[in-house]
Amino acid sequence: MNRLATIKVQGGNYATVPTRLKAFREANPRASITTQPKIGEDGSIIFTAKIIQDKSKEDSAEATGHSFGENTGQKAFEKLETIAVGRALALLGYQNNGMIATTEEMEEFETFQAEKIQKQIEEAKSVEELMVIFKAMDATAKSEFQPMLSKRKGELSDGGK
Repeated sequence: MNRLATIKVQGGNYATVPTRLKAFREANPRASITTQPKIGEDGSIIFTAKIIQDKSKEDSAEATGHSFGENTGQKAFEKLETIAVGRALALLGYQNNGMIATTEEMEEFETFQAEKIQKQIEEAKSVEELMVIFKAMDATAKSEFQPMLSKRKGELSDGGK
């Protein structure tokens, strides 16, 4: 597999599912990709993606990928399908920077981490707590959250006025 175009997520380079899918299709013109959603009674969705590398060969490599999430609209449905396909591609060797996680999952994790840090800063009760939070951050987060940390430090130093 040739080197794929990547994007930066969490300081790493990741090939998106569409990029990996294009490379896979170019290398495997007789491939088969099927996806199947299963919607639970609670509205959750489990997507299954099955990829057969060469449907004309009985012993062809194949992989299955799954994703699970909440049905919060059309984009959520499409995102879950993409994640399932990305996982199946990764299992066939079309990986995302050597990882099974898709770019979409990495971006979601990045957002989750940022929201977690923001909440910690907002709920800090002392400058000492802010220092602990700051020390636990990586360099990117320190840069991103520096204005918020400074503002909160000022609030705490002024007695919350």
